[in-house]
Amino acid sequence: MRIVFTIGTSTGGVGTHVHALARDLAAAGHEIGVIGPAATDEHFGFSLLPGVRFGVLELGTGIGASDAALIRRQRTLLRSFAPQIVHAHGFRAGLITLLTLRTLKSRPKFVLSLHNQASGQGLRGRVETRVETMLARGTDLVLGASTDLVDRARELGAQTARFLPAAAPEVTPVSAEAAAATRANLAEEFDFDPGALIVLAVGRVAKQKNYPMLVRALARLGEGNRQAQGNRQNEGNRQTEGNQPSEIVALIAGAADDEVLAEVRAQYDDAAAASAIPALHFLGPRDDIAELAAAADIYALTSVWEARALVLQEALISGKAIVATATGGSAELVGDAGILIDHDDDAAFAEAVAELAVDPARRAELGTRARARGAELPDEREVAEELAGLYTELVSAQVG
Repeated sequence: MRIVFTIGTSTGGVGTHVHALARDLAAAGHEIGVIGPAATDEHFGFSLLPGVRFGVLELGTGIGASDAALIRRQRTLLRSFAPQIVHAHGFRAGLITLLTLRTLKSRPKFVLSLHNQASGQGLRGRVETRVETMLARGTDLVLGASTDLVDRARELGAQTARFLPAAAPEVTPVSAEAAAATRANLAEEFDFDPGALIVLAVGRVAKQKNYPMLVRALARLGEGNRQAQGNRQNEGNRQTEGNQPSEIVALIAGAADDEVLAEVRAQYDDAAAASAIPALHFLGPRDDIAELAAAADIYALTSVWEARALVLQEALISGKAIVATATGGSAELVGDAGILIDHDDDAAFAEAVAELAVDPARRAELGTRARARGAELPDEREVAEELAGLYTELVSAQVG
């Protein structure tokens, strides 16, 4: 089959998913094209994949007068690719693709993958709902990365909507020695005790990730530790319990929206000025996420919403004790293999971390459950094969 993917600006999960699909479908003998911004190609290397052609389309983030030029450009690219299937990822890529396809006399089958929910309020929210509705009703197949996205597409009138997961890349095992070395390096760089309990969050410092909730939870943990120390002193016992870590340290690995990062830092500084609080360090973009996860004791996901976070899948596969917000597809992904809390519930988050901090057996139990759950998840090749089957159904129906 001749297949073209359209993607907007991406540095994370969506680009990773499309890269894997393009790679595996090309390896299976399909003719693959990818259309998207030059920066996205530079980040993921689509044009370097064997059997994959890349066409530049500088999709911005907002609707405007320049969209007419984008439609003309995409029409030219599609004519050169002559695809049987055009598969757009995300609302922005989906909207431009739908408008472009409406200008073609002979239209290929149109597939749309939804990876995020619309989150606008007021006027923006009403515009987003109109775009969602137009996309749901204008596609041949809507694929949701979580079941709530599938349900939403059906509510808005999609003729066919199905769940298709975005699979995590293969996780390279990290030896105990490498994990210990990473922990020692982090402790030295950020000046904390190597025996500290490390809480790791991986993801861009952006509003969706809700790191303000993490800061509020850390403040609660600091207050709890202060009270516990006072109680021990009153009882005449100044010794730390054998399984109690010397301290708790939170690490956030990922790029940042500068404005959001400044807000979270200021919030943390205010909390730290008011009372004792566990340390929080921003690591920035990292290429050693597997090593960081292996060195950490708890993996944290505080997001307002996630479809099927790749980093959460990686934490499952790596066998980490997980504390995550039960939003979007996270609850169905994790199941009983982690501790799930309500959205924005910093008290529940702090309680879960405090429990795990003093109970290594419980952390080990959750890690075992996580690894078992991770072993059940489909890999990238399996997802590509399932998608190829869906494409075949569409093309066969068109021929019929």
